[in-house]
Amino acid sequence: MNFLTRLTLAIVTSLTYIHAAEPIITNVLPRGGQVGSDLKVTISGNRLQGTEEIFFYGDGISVLDINATNDKSVKAKFRISKETELGQHELRLRTKSGISTLKTFWVGPYPNLHEEEPNTSFEEAQRITINHTINGVVKNEDVDYFEFNATKNQRISLEIEAIRLSGPLFDPYIAILDSNRFEVATSDDTDLLLQDSTLSTIIPQTGKYFIEVRESSYRGGNNFYYRLHVGTFPRPLIAFPAGGEVGKILTVNFMGDPSGPIKKNIQLPNKENLEFRYRVEQNGSIAPSPNAIRVCNFPSILEKEPNDSFKTATTTTLSLPLAFDGIIEKEKDVDYFKFYAKKGQKFNIHAHAQSISSPLDPVLNLYDDKGKSIKGSDDANNGRDSLITITIPQDGNYTLRVKDHLYAGGDRFVYRLESQPFSPKVEASIPMFGNRDTQTRQMIPIARGNKTATALNLSRKNFSGELEVIAENLPTGVTMRVPKAPSNFNSVPVVFEASKDAPLSQKLVHLKVRHTDPEKKISGEFKHNIALVYGPPNNRTYYESTLNKLSVGVTEKIPFSIILHPPSTPIVRGGSINLQVEAIRDANFTAPITLRIQTRPPGIGAKGTVSIAKDKSTAYYSLTANSGTSLGDWDIAVQGEANNGNGIQLASSQLTPITVEDPYLSIKINMAAIERGKEGEIICDLDIKRPFEGMASLSIRGLPAFATTTDQEFDANATQVIFPVKTEEKVRVGMTKNLFCFAKVPFNGKKITHTVGQGGQIRIDKPPPKPKSKPKTELVATVKKPENIKKKTLSRLEQLRLAGRGGN
Repeated sequence: MNFLTRLTLAIVTSLTYIHAAEPIITNVLPRGGQVGSDLKVTISGNRLQGTEEIFFYGDGISVLDINATNDKSVKAKFRISKETELGQHELRLRTKSGISTLKTFWVGPYPNLHEEEPNTSFEEAQRITINHTINGVVKNEDVDYFEFNATKNQRISLEIEAIRLSGPLFDPYIAILDSNRFEVATSDDTDLLLQDSTLSTIIPQTGKYFIEVRESSYRGGNNFYYRLHVGTFPRPLIAFPAGGEVGKILTVNFMGDPSGPIKKNIQLPNKENLEFRYRVEQNGSIAPSPNAIRVCNFPSILEKEPNDSFKTATTTTLSLPLAFDGIIEKEKDVDYFKFYAKKGQKFNIHAHAQSISSPLDPVLNLYDDKGKSIKGSDDANNGRDSLITITIPQDGNYTLRVKDHLYAGGDRFVYRLESQPFSPKVEASIPMFGNRDTQTRQMIPIARGNKTATALNLSRKNFSGELEVIAENLPTGVTMRVPKAPSNFNSVPVVFEASKDAPLSQKLVHLKVRHTDPEKKISGEFKHNIALVYGPPNNRTYYESTLNKLSVGVTEKIPFSIILHPPSTPIVRGGSINLQVEAIRDANFTAPITLRIQTRPPGIGAKGTVSIAKDKSTAYYSLTANSGTSLGDWDIAVQGEANNGNGIQLASSQLTPITVEDPYLSIKINMAAIERGKEGEIICDLDIKRPFEGMASLSIRGLPAFATTTDQEFDANATQVIFPVKTEEKVRVGMTKNLFCFAKVPFNGKKITHTVGQGGQIRIDKPPPKPKSKPKTELVATVKKPENIKKKTLSRLEQLRLAGRGGN
């Protein structure tokens, strides 16, 4: 377990306090040093004056001296013990006003040299001796050359730290040239070191050789720093097998070194460690960077050739969980493994290749005992490696097949197939404060006599139940309060408080998360994945680091504190509440304060921020509860942020409970139709769900413009409320939807606000048309002159009929 290595130095200051503000580290130079040495470093950035402490997340580096005379620079002396682990070490510093952003520092095995300009041409190459580390910088279109002597058959290895130094997106290129400028060996990207380069070669002839270092596309700048290791060290590129069972002695062949495979017997740790790394030593020299060896709780099965078909599959009588190790040794090679599994077991079957520095692009397939395909996978999790998630359908034998996506192969095309069983997992993290920002608010500075809060996200897998958060190693005078998290809560507020006389200090705190039922034996820890290098496309992460401790420190007093007044009423589902937030200001502090709620119970809604205006002391934070909000008492906290002209100060309220209850009533708004310019009514049917005393009020919202009504009152016995509605001639004709009501129900002399009746409708109709009047016209009589019409002669029968009707 790593513990904080630190040195706190007393710095004489005036008695006035410095307002808390986050220091920022932009660089540490040199970017690394030799194990077992003392080294003078310069840390640059902003708000660094008053630095009292520089601390590391790992063991081995102590700080002998700190000289912080201005805001932009700190000079210090590091002591790197002989026991310090090689590689990357994360550091921060603490001033009287805050805890800095994170920066890295590298430890290597060899004495350090500094690049000396001019060395930008073959003729001006800087002379060096091998088994040294060169600290240099590549400026725009810059090429650095170094000259060294080597003898025939001597192994010369180069390894560069560039993108891993956590600066810009530096993609390095390195080469060894002979005196005639012919390339002996080159390297750009590597499976082992990502964009960073490494090479190792056997020198063909005794003589002078040259090293070329540049950015692969000839970019560069004043911050394109590198550390180039030059030596006779072994440089294997991959381990086989790439993993083993906990507590076992594993025989490993390290492959890729020009001298041939290097065999080592390695005692594996007694606890599962999927991030285990091993550095190869040979003839008194050691590789600067390690190789990956995954340590698992279950047995490993080595492939036995031939195993390129179902019939010749490497077979084991053991059942899952298991690991399978092999190599796709040649083009078109395919490997098969047969094993036993039990019905209902759930596994994630990973094909590890990229994750263990293999060039293999694995394709994974699972078959039943009859050779029928069950499931397959190519790329997964934004990488080349494959993943099959499976619930075993029945007891029996199964077969895994693995091959390269393009049927490529070679002696370094190593893979490791792991069947990790589904098991309960929990992890805690602090959410990002801004988009793609993994640094801001990822540390906890607490002003003396004040509080600081953060949201803590909780990630559960394969279980449910209540969780609690425990802090180990808090600074003296600091306490932490955090509510328990029910199953449906994936975030909780955490409030840290420092006493008035807490010493100015910091600690790396171990946050544990565990199930509240001890019989479950489910626990996890805090993790901070910090992106150290971004780049195109889409500003993606190229290099990152993971921390498992939270930096918590005590800073000087700040000129305000925050009080969240407990609400006098509960909030009901479908209701709202206004929380009173008060700032207690020092006499001369008048700056505006931004308020930010630190996570909310599921179903509670709120604005991202609310402001307390300059010179004011109070603001109201409005919360709403939807119909699915969890019932009960839930703690919340509000944090205040103020800019003192030199950065942001933070102060949080105490944890304050809010109570969520069922609503007292529900309402149905019946559809209404009113003629424009006339009066009408909207009838609301009430369903009183809980009794209350006194008169409640009801107001309707969403009416069209130029339609008005008045609020109505009702008691717990009411079943209906009628709103009289007046409309003007200017009101818009048509359907208006989404009417709703605010109901205010009396509670201990206060009112509980409900939002009810959503979705009501009102139709405004046109008045019926008025009857049309006929125009008056003057009647003029006309007499038609008789015409001479020849009468038809009637037949006898027609004459009789006419006479019968009385005709003439």
